[in-house]
Amino acid sequence: MIDRSTERDSDRWIRPLPDRVVNKIAAGEVIERPAAVVKELVENALDAGADRIDITIEKSGVKQIRVVDNGCGIPEEQVQVAFGRHATSKISGFDDLESLSSYGFRGEALPSVASVSRLRMVSRPSSQTSGTEIIYEGGVLQSCQPAPSAVGTTVEAADLFYNTPARRKFLKTETTEARHISRLSTALAIGRYDVGFSLKMNGRVIFSLPSGQTLADRVATLLGSGRKFLSFSTDLGPVAIEGCIGTPDVVQNNRNGQYLFINGRYIFAPMLSHAFAAGYGELLVPGSFPIGALLLKIDPAEIDVNVHPSKTEVKMTQDRPIHDAVVTAIREALRHDGVIADFDSAGPTTAEGRQSFQPSRPAPGGHVIPGIGSQAGSSAQFLDELYRSSKTETTEPSDARLVTVNTETGEIVEATGHSEMPVSGDAEGPSGGYRLAGRFSDLYLLLQAGDDLYIVDQHTAHERVLYEETVRRIDEQTMSAQSILFPVQVELSPEQSALFESATEVFGRSGFVVAPFGGRMVNIEAVPSMMSGKSPEKMLLSVLDDIASLRKSGHDLLKAMAQSIACRAAVMAGDRLGDEEAVHLIDRLLQCDDKYSCPHGRPTFIKISREDLDRRFGRA
Repeated sequence: MIDRSTERDSDRWIRPLPDRVVNKIAAGEVIERPAAVVKELVENALDAGADRIDITIEKSGVKQIRVVDNGCGIPEEQVQVAFGRHATSKISGFDDLESLSSYGFRGEALPSVASVSRLRMVSRPSSQTSGTEIIYEGGVLQSCQPAPSAVGTTVEAADLFYNTPARRKFLKTETTEARHISRLSTALAIGRYDVGFSLKMNGRVIFSLPSGQTLADRVATLLGSGRKFLSFSTDLGPVAIEGCIGTPDVVQNNRNGQYLFINGRYIFAPMLSHAFAAGYGELLVPGSFPIGALLLKIDPAEIDVNVHPSKTEVKMTQDRPIHDAVVTAIREALRHDGVIADFDSAGPTTAEGRQSFQPSRPAPGGHVIPGIGSQAGSSAQFLDELYRSSKTETTEPSDARLVTVNTETGEIVEATGHSEMPVSGDAEGPSGGYRLAGRFSDLYLLLQAGDDLYIVDQHTAHERVLYEETVRRIDEQTMSAQSILFPVQVELSPEQSALFESATEVFGRSGFVVAPFGGRMVNIEAVPSMMSGKSPEKMLLSVLDDIASLRKSGHDLLKAMAQSIACRAAVMAGDRLGDEEAVHLIDRLLQCDDKYSCPHGRPTFIKISREDLDRRFGRA
């Protein structure tokens, strides 16, 4: 126990701290690791109007950080002033905080860095014939004198945290600190893609980028030249958004590939990260995250960057509208930029202006494709129900050349002439026609649309159709049930039993009629009509397991139920669809709200262009 009886009143006297102590305290907030030094120095260079910035790092920044820019420079008489605490040229009064257009504004960066390193700066404005060199050690001025210099500023911070060993002790490994510097430098280079940047670490050039690039060029160079990115620019409500994002197959298992900016400032914003992924919807496989950059421009009066010393957290007065705008912008980019392609072809058009759907007809010697009812089990009932609910089908002749493959011998069989083609009766169908050219492995449907080949996964396509229809019917409480002639009893595990009790209402709305039968036993009296013909007990147990897994992944109960039913009821590999059934399935898929993937995130179709084939065969 501390004896405070001998303390004098003067020991508790309130007094200002020495500047050196104040600067070290500020450094603890602003300069927590070497990457923070890079951030502050580069942002100063950007505020100085530089269009070329070169970063050199030695020993993960602890040995030396060197930033060279060709900005406006600092006049001789202002050099020492720049190292005064809260000395800045970027704001002059409180009202300026409402309309910030600069990166820095607190005037803490230079004195904070100088207080925890051996710092040397040489700066020269274009109005002077020579520059000024200033040297600090541990926050103490050592010298300030003229020195030869090009226009711009060079800052060298060596022996970082040499005078604060406790801070240095908490640094991570060199590899970790170097990774932070690399990621931050990448972000700064993306956020200002018009500025030339280079990063050299331990003598190795990490990147060297010219000035005047586009966002697409910068993102492709830094995030992967072999990957496909989509660029877009739009104004939506309170925000203007410029983006360059990866296609749904360009993902990784963390958010490190996402770079978010507001008014040019690199930020961390969970709300925007959520919007980034939400824009892809179910195109993403669970646990994967898209990559790319989103640059948002928002009225400075609507945001507050003065939240954290690092200025990487931003408060927004209209966060929800901005979130929704980002989601909408990404969805539209995916829909209109070629990743999500329409079926365009110059196929024949009906009197109503719709394109005809042209399925191939098996040539002699090829497999006859039986109807879904003969092979696909109970899923036929639901598809047939959808089929009957569509408008009357018509036919019209076509001169399409039909090519099929004899799957027994591998021989290509060609047939030319007229054939009767089912025509979609849905005015909201695709904008162009396609021809059902064939099948592969009793799983994939091959479509030709113009010069493009589309390969449709019949299972994921049917799953998407069933999922959206099931969600709607559960919500409207119109799911049909198929009674079981002899009810089936099944015993649930404790976990399954608890889950069933919590989801009894949704099970009932989904077409299951299941009642307690004593203990953990339940009595199955009916199942959703689309699942009839399958083992009732297996279906119930499978749905329970699916729901348990999906709930852990964040799905709500209704969508988890619909996803499980759709997956279990959809046609499988080996289920053979007739021509009209295949065409109708594709027709229904193209009417879905999210026709490009199944609820699990797997694609429903892929596109291979004529150019892709020419390139693969050396014809490009």
